[in-house]
Amino acid sequence: MTISKILVAHDFSDGASRALRFAAGVARQTGATVEVAYVLPDIYDGRGEPSLALPDALPGQGERYLHFLEEELTRVAERVAGDLVPPIAAHVLRGDPVKRLESFAQELGADAVCLGITGKGAVQRVLLGSISQLVLRSATIPVLLVP
Repeated sequence: MTISKILVAHDFSDGASRALRFAAGVARQTGATVEVAYVLPDIYDGRGEPSLALPDALPGQGERYLHFLEEELTRVAERVAGDLVPPIAAHVLRGDPVKRLESFAQELGADAVCLGITGKGAVQRVLLGSISQLVLRSATIPVLLVP
């Protein structure tokens, strides 16, 4: 199997940055490209920061926030893997994180998805589930989980 494109799911956590660093290392060795995506849930579902999914207070505020997130994600990608050629493309998506990551991976033609493991406790995993576990269970392409 050849890996030519890796999609990294990023949530601005340390674990996600480790996954991005790992994917960049794989890309350097194999010549693959890396794209990074953050998914902003349309409705707060208990799996992310509640402030990230509040309704827009003013017209246009939501679009400005999405633009801000994309700029931040680009900065993170440059900081973590700045010397990667071609550079990492950053995407901010909206919707259910698991479903949106899966559909976006298909849209990109990604050969693998790379995610960081958050290290949530067993009780939280049972009650809430984790994005990593849910993606792992439903993915149709290889999933790389980075501790």
